[in-house]
Amino acid sequence: MKKRFVLLWTIWTLFGAALIYGVSISDSKNNIATVIANVLSLSPLFGILLAFGSVKASRQFNEWLQEDKNSLFYVAGGISFLFILPGLVTGKFDPYYSVIFAAVVFAVFGALRQAANKEFSLTWTDLALWILLWIPFDLRWYMQILPATNDTYTWWSIAISVIGVIGWIGYRRADIGFNLVPRLKDIRIALLALVIIMALVVPPGLLTGFLTFHFPQTFNIPKLTVHFIGLFLTVALPEELFFRGILLRGLDKMYSKKWIPLVISSLAFGLMHWNNVNTLSTQITYVCLAAIAGLGYGWAYRKSGNNLFAAILVHTLVDWTWKLFLAG
Repeated sequence: MKKRFVLLWTIWTLFGAALIYGVSISDSKNNIATVIANVLSLSPLFGILLAFGSVKASRQFNEWLQEDKNSLFYVAGGISFLFILPGLVTGKFDPYYSVIFAAVVFAVFGALRQAANKEFSLTWTDLALWILLWIPFDLRWYMQILPATNDTYTWWSIAISVIGVIGWIGYRRADIGFNLVPRLKDIRIALLALVIIMALVVPPGLLTGFLTFHFPQTFNIPKLTVHFIGLFLTVALPEELFFRGILLRGLDKMYSKKWIPLVISSLAFGLMHWNNVNTLSTQITYVCLAAIAGLGYGWAYRKSGNNLFAAILVHTLVDWTWKLFLAG
């Protein structure tokens, strides 16, 4: 594996270990074994995800994936071991769940590697694997099978992002624009998209009573910063990777009329929010508002030249502003 990727992976893994340790130790529900398990199993995935955000490092890693015939076993085996690790550390190892997880990871990578010789567009294989990874995660079906951690959402959000990035970018060779290095152009696009989205979703949200405006009396800057980072990595990044990077980009290769993929991916994104609220009226409102936001994220993605950073950033800003000033 090339030096640049290894260096970035090491740096981000160490940073992730410190961040995860700080968050885990602050949770009174976690004992020391759980904290250690969280750090050991999550920080390497954290490091891989952010190292992949460098185009040069990603290119080096992808070259290694193609050159080494055993890369699938190393990568899928390594991710599977990180899934097993919390159970080994805390004495809650479950061989049944471990085999299921490993089988899914090997199957996803194997299928995407076989499809690598085809130009990327949304095939039935891509769609089936997309559903296999995303739907159980979105419905929280995965959550109960990971032992020894109270924050299973964070682990799964990072894990499926890593699987998605390695699978579609590394093996499938999909040009989805996973570049996390900020560009001034992307920041401008994200800020413009933020203004447009909020102008479109806030008034109907307030009129329907789905949202209420409030202004915090105090601002805890460190806490808000950690919250922003958390939204970026565990909410906006996986959602934009799957809905804009894989779904929208894959559909774009299928349709000459570009409004069709944008509408389909945005409606799918909106529908994903159906189970987030309980009553029928709030479900319909939430789906509609989320679909409108999805149009904005898709616009930012395309406007930036299919660069996911712009979509991830505006998604983070919308969610962050939503939680800070608006209550559903």
